[in-house]
Amino acid sequence: MAGQLPLVLDRPDAHRLELFEPGAECREAWSRVRAVTEGRERFAFLWGEAGSGKTHLLEGAAREAGGTYLDLASMREEVTAAGLDPEQVLDPGLGPGLVAVDGLEAVAGEDAWEQAVFHLYNQVNEEGGRLLAAARTSPGALGLCREELRTRLSWGGSYPLGRLTDAERLGALRRHAEARGLDLKAEVGGFLLRHYSRSLPALVAALERLDAAALAERRRLTVPFIKARLGL
Repeated sequence: MAGQLPLVLDRPDAHRLELFEPGAECREAWSRVRAVTEGRERFAFLWGEAGSGKTHLLEGAAREAGGTYLDLASMREEVTAAGLDPEQVLDPGLGPGLVAVDGLEAVAGEDAWEQAVFHLYNQVNEEGGRLLAAARTSPGALGLCREELRTRLSWGGSYPLGRLTDAERLGALRRHAEARGLDLKAEVGGFLLRHYSRSLPALVAALERLDAAALAERRRLTVPFIKARLGL
């Protein structure tokens, strides 16, 4: 289709499912995502504040299942700039695989977008596919103008993503470090939590920068090295 935007996005390895830390408050959501990814369930809606892990789960599930990840927030900007109809980019003939639709809050209340998402949901359902959707609030609190879309989004259950404790954040950060071949000492990870950020995405991004710098300088990740590189 002329003008169609690319739908399969290249995502960082940091968003692999095995690197996700569900924590005590997210285990039900985590179990449901695994079930949809593995084909034991077909639908689920995840919701939580920014940084709660929605994108990690959706990107990881799409990657593991060989599916499609759609970021509606960025797509909305590109579609508007290109003068396209949302139906043109959300009706791609995806087949019976897994589709992950992220950032629904970005298009809530816009009828053309809601209609396109509704049709996509129906298409996935009719073709025997699987769908994961996510937003910052539950379907009932999104402010959708189409009741039929709100109903569809709730079919597979609505699963909140809660906050991680500091111990869970540290465990997740060390798991990311191990995946990069790094030995992140507990005191170093704790220093980052106390003095840099308590946001896991921000911590993982910092870890990637520190890893690159440490490799270039042939240094280990120590507190003095981190202080110097992050200006702490």
